[in-house]
Amino acid sequence: MTNASAALSPDGKTIAFDLVNLLWTVPASGGDATRLTGIEQEATEPDFSPDGRRIVFVSFVDGAFHLWLINTDGTGLRRLTTGSADHREPRFSPDGTRIACAVETGGRYAIHVLDLDSGKSEAWTEGKAQEAQPVWSPDGSAIAFTSGTGSAPRAIDMVDASGKRSTLATVSEGFVAGPSFSPDGRRLAYAHLTSTGTALVVDGKAVTDEGEDVFPFPARWVSKDELLYTADGKIRRRAIGGSGGVAKDIEFTARVTVPRVEERPAARDFDSTAARQVKGIVSPALSPDGTRVAFAALGDLWIMPRGAAPKAVVSDGHYNTSPDWSPDGDTLVYSSDRTGAAELWLYEVKSGTSRQLTALGGSAGTPAFSPDGSTIAFVGDSGTIHTVDVASGDLRKVVGPLNGPGRPSFSADGKRISASVLVPVTPRFREGHNQILTVDLDTGSAHYSEPVPGASLSNRIDGGPVYSPDGRQIAYVVGGTLRVSAVDASGRPTGESREINGETADAPTWSGDSRSLLYLSDGRLRLADAAGGRARTVPMKLTWRQAKPSGRTVIQAGAVWDGTGSRLRRDVDIIIDGNRIVEVAPRGTGRTRTGDRIVDARHLTAMPGLIAVHEHGPWERNATGRLWLSYGITAVRSPGTAHYHAVEAKEAVDAGRRSGPRVFAAGDLIDGSRVYYSSGRPVTSGAELRRELNKTQALGHDLVKTYVRLPYALQREAIEGAHRLGLRATSHYLFGPLALGGDSVEHIGGTSRYGRRQKETHLGHTYQDVIGSLTGSGMPLVPTLGLSGLGLPAVRAALYRHAEWAVGDPRLTALMSSAEYEEFADGVEAALAKEPVAELAFVERHVETIRRVLDGGGRVAIGTDSPLVPPAVYYHLNLQAMVRYGVSPRDALHSATVEGARVLGLSSDLGTVEPGKLADLALVEGNPLEDIAAAAAVRQVVTGGTVHRVDDLVTGSAKSRASADSGARVAAAPVVRNAVLPDVPQKPASDRYWWHREEHASHSCC
Repeated sequence: MTNASAALSPDGKTIAFDLVNLLWTVPASGGDATRLTGIEQEATEPDFSPDGRRIVFVSFVDGAFHLWLINTDGTGLRRLTTGSADHREPRFSPDGTRIACAVETGGRYAIHVLDLDSGKSEAWTEGKAQEAQPVWSPDGSAIAFTSGTGSAPRAIDMVDASGKRSTLATVSEGFVAGPSFSPDGRRLAYAHLTSTGTALVVDGKAVTDEGEDVFPFPARWVSKDELLYTADGKIRRRAIGGSGGVAKDIEFTARVTVPRVEERPAARDFDSTAARQVKGIVSPALSPDGTRVAFAALGDLWIMPRGAAPKAVVSDGHYNTSPDWSPDGDTLVYSSDRTGAAELWLYEVKSGTSRQLTALGGSAGTPAFSPDGSTIAFVGDSGTIHTVDVASGDLRKVVGPLNGPGRPSFSADGKRISASVLVPVTPRFREGHNQILTVDLDTGSAHYSEPVPGASLSNRIDGGPVYSPDGRQIAYVVGGTLRVSAVDASGRPTGESREINGETADAPTWSGDSRSLLYLSDGRLRLADAAGGRARTVPMKLTWRQAKPSGRTVIQAGAVWDGTGSRLRRDVDIIIDGNRIVEVAPRGTGRTRTGDRIVDARHLTAMPGLIAVHEHGPWERNATGRLWLSYGITAVRSPGTAHYHAVEAKEAVDAGRRSGPRVFAAGDLIDGSRVYYSSGRPVTSGAELRRELNKTQALGHDLVKTYVRLPYALQREAIEGAHRLGLRATSHYLFGPLALGGDSVEHIGGTSRYGRRQKETHLGHTYQDVIGSLTGSGMPLVPTLGLSGLGLPAVRAALYRHAEWAVGDPRLTALMSSAEYEEFADGVEAALAKEPVAELAFVERHVETIRRVLDGGGRVAIGTDSPLVPPAVYYHLNLQAMVRYGVSPRDALHSATVEGARVLGLSSDLGTVEPGKLADLALVEGNPLEDIAAAAAVRQVVTGGTVHRVDDLVTGSAKSRASADSGARVAAAPVVRNAVLPDVPQKPASDRYWWHREEHASHSCC
């Protein structure tokens, strides 16, 4: 059992515990466990009533954590709490009349006491800190609890009914969890967890063995000298008195049947070159006069007169995106990676030239013109919103850092900026709601608005808000539909939100007369009357064709690992017709013919192209696609990317207009009422879920990804809906989705809604509940090594410790941005200078889990969760870590190829070097079956029959563009220098807006 909690009945005869999202009881002596709840109840953290007849527990059934009661025989299920606030960690009072619990209160966690007879709840603390895990004193006069400023409490405090508060224990590192009193109230037990170990502490001294993996839950006192607790995957009793710390495990059996997860074949068409309608339309913007639409698609920037075909106006082989019109309609501002980093550029419509506006060396995106055209607002590094003066280039910071804020919008008078911003519910957990932040540019005063009470904007990418040019209204997307609110004198939404027409909508933009709204609806451009809601389709006469080489190519390989065996085949010809392999034969014996293209790879080993199955793209720089290819990765699966950006990336690569691996993507992360990432989509009803699934089908996504706060009832609908569409469904969670028919599981660690990870303990251990579920079902696991656990920077150091070989690699120095490469090189240097002992041990434990899964016949595929970690190179660091800690090179490569193809549902097309398969190959120096480092020594890579030399990918000399000269004129101009003006005044991040601090704005793992 992994991170499971247990409670002992008052008579000492029965134990209640949570395991695989189910509630169980078992005799205290051990034996067969009895299941009390079903999977959709999602029961955790049980506690017995003093009379032993009932159990209170936490359940997540409707998008929030609430308290429930059940009789010990499984009857009498009853809900105790309701509402949108989470209620966690219940403990019965000694007299059984009340329950203490931790409740979200005013942006903080506070200790509440619920009266069972009246149902009334009383706050015992004010929420000065994140107060949690309450426990009653034996006489019921006081409550002890953990206390701290964030998610890692370092104190145990106590409060009595009068509000008098005192501190019982503190720690200087790590955090404390699960306080409990001895029966006489004289002794205090709690768990202490640090980066190097965990311990059960009594009276300030550890009573558990060194190296014991103690779980962060309350120990239960069997007597004044004996405790029951969970650790090392066991329910354990430990004597702590005169007999000297003797421990005894309680052996039990909990029988769970898991379904067998078979590959769900995909229906992706790789062969047809027929014209296909472009659906990857990014940031459509209606011109002020309403006659033209600017947008990004297929790697280019386009202008489309309404009723006519669009024209690519910026088409230079770079990543050009996010256009916005100047008020006079003569200029577009857009983001481009032309200089190697995402910067802002201005495109003059009449002259057809572009000039650079910013030179920040970072990531400048999602620009928006001010109403007078003199200023542009944009989002920069660290989630900061800036303005830049169009004439002078002067920069001014408006607000931030924030967590992935959306595109800013100016009020009609130009005095305020609004944007969609994440507002976490409490500092204890990172999830929250997308609200509208309005900032006054003169005073810096900030205000958050929730235009539909209790509901988030649909995402922070395409959900608005956007002011109408006349300054009277603001448009945004909530629940998947377009809405409008009136605007008050301070630029804030006011009054009742009005739904435009109930149609699925994303990326709204106003006409200059404020009468119409243009938006995307399931891949179509729609124009609606802002007053009446009547809408019509704006025809998009733009198609693309799949790039496919003609003729035959012969790869003369010195050796081949075809993905099916454990040895290399020497001196082999791989014969490719178009985009597929037709023959793999000993040198000179295949059906070669005059005119075949010959690729001399006699000094190289051919292997299947590597498949990265957990990377979030697309990327802000075209060079990143070449970086993936240069390391032999020919297919990337993105389990969660903004809808239209994902489709644009797929179409641009498949059309041969962007060099990069094949893209397989989900759209927005389907989440519950709370979200975290900017592409998280809050879904709170079956109707909203069906809207997202319809969009998934219309846009041709490859999978459905559900995220942290989606309850299992909606998760079931999401999985079944995905399967009806012929798609795969994946999640962070294992037990619920496995029972409900899910297809794969992401991360050994990864964020969970429980306050602890589901598949690993604090120190990275995994036990039989997880291993047995994976091996018994065959559900593929994507571990993402060196990512989660002790904090992203810390665990990343464990992989950087062995990354010295990559420092100075031309693929990284040329294809990473200078900031990305500097961060990587500095990280490697730091890891070499000081050995990250705890982090190395953590990664070794993760690989132990992988070994156990593989040894048991389970399936593992490889991904890294970039861009949280460096793309491509981190993939090989994952492979090398697997081998370093005991996985064979063959099994690691099998995970990277064959299992990757299976996760995609494409075993018939990818993963091995065999006739009929797509010609996706990596050509490397050395034998990767003997030395896994050889897998990174890529010299050539083949995607769909097209051969790329790595040297060409690095220099960018191999152009795979149909056209790279249209609209590529750049006006001659002096070197851009952006003077930095004083920031818009910002008050220090107060308790009111505590999430404006850096520690809350940065992207924590995963």
